[in-house]
Amino acid sequence: MHSQINIPIHWSKKLECVLAMSETSSITKTRSEVWRTRVGSALRTTLACTIAGCTYLYGPAPLRRYLTYPAFTYSTTLLIVSDATLGDTLRGCWHVLCASIQVMILSLLALHLVGPQNFTSLVAALAMAVSAFLVALPVESTHLVTKQIAFGQLVNVYVRTVIDGAEEKVAMHTIHVVCSTALGAVAAVLAMLLPCPSPRLAISQVLTFPPSLYFPMCFLIFKGY
Repeated sequence: MHSQINIPIHWSKKLECVLAMSETSSITKTRSEVWRTRVGSALRTTLACTIAGCTYLYGPAPLRRYLTYPAFTYSTTLLIVSDATLGDTLRGCWHVLCASIQVMILSLLALHLVGPQNFTSLVAALAMAVSAFLVALPVESTHLVTKQIAFGQLVNVYVRTVIDGAEEKVAMHTIHVVCSTALGAVAAVLAMLLPCPSPRLAISQVLTFPPSLYFPMCFLIFKGY
């Protein structure tokens, strides 16, 4: 049995009035708010992809030698930055780190056991099947985004090894994929930090509530309503 919470009558009436007014005003502002949110998200996505593209084109030569998967960089950026706040983007960077660790362990183990020169299409398919099974096995402990990134990284590593595995060292393909993925995550964070027109924080979405609603809402939250 949950204990009944006694809410002051004047707070309850005030909350009802504010909610009614907010609902009425939100009807007229919905279109403009949705449009503004979509445009801001599109601008930040474009900015993140621009940062990644400029790094590939004009970045330092030693850095560009490790960035050989531009398509996966853009895919990672779009996966992290779309309709996200700064906190969501930082969480996406954590997913990238977890996925990269898994891929480095699995791919390097497979490449050391088989050898890049012996990596045929059949061997790559078997290695991909086993690695994908191990990545997907943890149901609750691994986030879905982490698994998606890891699957993409594994595909890039194994396919590239089949194409020109004998020409590269064992760990180079994995390092290239991880670096390209990391660039996508960094570009997403930079796009969130730069003013466009201002950094997109979760608190900015909370502040869209009417100020008169803050205190009653805080009371209900702290009371466990």
